[in-house]
Amino acid sequence: MVLFPPKTTPQSWSLLHKSFYQFVKLILPRFMRLYFRFEINGIENSNRFPEGTAVLYCFNHRSHLDTFIFASALVYPFGNRTSCGLMASGKAMEQKFFGLLKYLGAFPVYPQNPEPALDYAVRLLKENFAVLIAPQGKRIPSNPLYDYHHLTRQAKSGVGRLILRFNGKIPVVPMYIHGSHEALNQGKIVPKFKSFISISFCKPLFFTRYYRKGGWSDSDPSFYSTAHKISNQIMVSIRDQMIVQERYFYKIIKKKFKTPLEKLNISPDSHLKTNRFLSKLLEYQPEELKKWLEMAPKNF
Repeated sequence: MVLFPPKTTPQSWSLLHKSFYQFVKLILPRFMRLYFRFEINGIENSNRFPEGTAVLYCFNHRSHLDTFIFASALVYPFGNRTSCGLMASGKAMEQKFFGLLKYLGAFPVYPQNPEPALDYAVRLLKENFAVLIAPQGKRIPSNPLYDYHHLTRQAKSGVGRLILRFNGKIPVVPMYIHGSHEALNQGKIVPKFKSFISISFCKPLFFTRYYRKGGWSDSDPSFYSTAHKISNQIMVSIRDQMIVQERYFYKIIKKKFKTPLEKLNISPDSHLKTNRFLSKLLEYQPEELKKWLEMAPKNF
């Protein structure tokens, strides 16, 4: 059964719907702090765009948990937003549990026909809501080593198309999410208790240089190539933030394998023992890895 975006925006939600949303908004951030080791970095970059400001949020997508991580960081007591449209996989929302996300502002997108979702996102942005979108278009179970080599080549054109429809006038806040796949990977239902999860908001990106007198049209010969270029620039920002957040992770890998990162490309689908080692590292907070590095023998 193919789902479609709702006919109404959050401004037109029923009283019952708004009450349910407010209840979840109150509970979810507190639950995240209790259930996980939850860390938020750079929230001031998000708070530059308070409620009533149109903005796009973009993230690296590794787990179904990502949406809940983002939503928990966006609202009080961390952030200053009230609501956000969440572009989610239509296939996932067809399932009973994830179908409940529609009550939290999620709307479905299908890769084979993304236009209804993009049109709804445009409507939300015109009404000054925030919209969350994954430039990769789907979950990609990976790790920071794999992403070091591949992240900037995974962007689809969707977010770039949204920005061009606004003639470059919509700001973007990229984000890097750590630990979501390790906490809830594919095939799992219950997240791992006390996993370390962090979300890091990057400095906002502005694309006013793509302003064109008269605006952009989908039929323009350069529309899709320009949209792809914008999406790639967003992924570069996410990768740059990843390198900062995972700096001790990378130092340990270089020390263990005695190989520069540029030459060390391990697929998540191979080298089982190595991937277990990488997954174990990702369970630790950066400061814990830093201390371990300082105490580690030279030839470990």
